[in-house]
Amino acid sequence: MNATTVAGLYYDAWRDRAGDMTGVPLAENFTFTGPVASFEDAAGFRAMARDAGAALRSFRVRRQFSDGDLVCSIIDWEMAMLPGVLTAAEVLEVRDGTIVRAELIYDAEPLRQAMAKPSVITLLERCVGDTADVFNRVDLLGTAGWAAQSPCTKWTVRQAGNHLVGAISALTKIVSGEPFDPAEVDPTHIDFLGSQPGTQFRDTAARCVAALSRPGTLDRRFPLPAPDMPGLAIAHICLAESLIHGWDIATGAGVAYEPDDAVVAAVRDWAFAAIGDAQRGDNFEPALPVPAGATPLSATLRHLGREG
Repeated sequence: MNATTVAGLYYDAWRDRAGDMTGVPLAENFTFTGPVASFEDAAGFRAMARDAGAALRSFRVRRQFSDGDLVCSIIDWEMAMLPGVLTAAEVLEVRDGTIVRAELIYDAEPLRQAMAKPSVITLLERCVGDTADVFNRVDLLGTAGWAAQSPCTKWTVRQAGNHLVGAISALTKIVSGEPFDPAEVDPTHIDFLGSQPGTQFRDTAARCVAALSRPGTLDRRFPLPAPDMPGLAIAHICLAESLIHGWDIATGAGVAYEPDDAVVAAVRDWAFAAIGDAQRGDNFEPALPVPAGATPLSATLRHLGREG
């Protein structure tokens, strides 16, 4: 195989197999140099590639040039924890059909900042705690609080709470390998809240955090809610569900809601990167204009079609 063909196997692993380098001819003493991490053996690089690949949302080789044993590629990729597209140049050195060296060159400051932020599990724990406080406040209002109209025009506050508990429960079952009924996310068909809505939410949220915290879960791929969905993406969906519907419940019932700033920032970044016109359909209203000076929470809500 020539150098370009070998490089194609390497990039196929990033694009089609989420960084799984099985079958890619890497020398045992393969060296990788990059702005965030460097490796001096193939085993360490393969492990890193699997971890990084779990967070990939898209990957493409824009242009490629070769000169003997050297292949230079211009790459665009997107990651779950970052808004926008990252662009890099990478040089691969190939000898006798084996990749012996890779050098990746790009501005890694956005990625370093993302890596320095709290993990999605830590953020989810904070968020469900804040949302549980909202459930408790609405519980104190009694029937009138739960019967109020939520910002979700089709749902009361109770129905919004039902949807939140049902959605988190369904996602927990998916990552736990348990069967679930898609009707569980429809708050008009099933009542999850019972006589103690706050307790039901806390218990469901605790099971969700525990399931996503199991070793390897964030790196695995799942068939739902979309084919080949990374566990990390499911965790971000749970985070967004808890924040946004926590706001829906609080706003509808007229109680205080004080979400964590880092949670809001993470959901904002995820929402603007993951939710576009193609994802709206029946799930999200059309985006509303975001005025200058809007808070991060308001910008996120308006992107999702709410008058936040």
